[in-house]
Amino acid sequence: MAKKVRKKKQGDDPAVRRLDALIRLFIETNRTKPKEGFNEASAARILKSVGLTPTEIARILGKKSATDIAPYLYGKKG
Repeated sequence: MAKKVRKKKQGDDPAVRRLDALIRLFIETNRTKPKEGFNEASAARILKSVGLTPTEIARILGKKSATDIAPYLYGKKG
């Protein structure tokens, strides 16, 4: 009988955690420069453009869920 392989949560991988920390550090450093227009919304859009999911973006930005960053990515309807 084959052994079941437990799927590791992506956030548990030490490399992923380090990369998330570096991205967060970059975002926090650049957020202090409001004249250049870099804020959480632009960071979220950049991260989405490179293929990250809303859940991954929320985790990087320190939000509780993807719905917290949805307004940055999708705008308002109606």
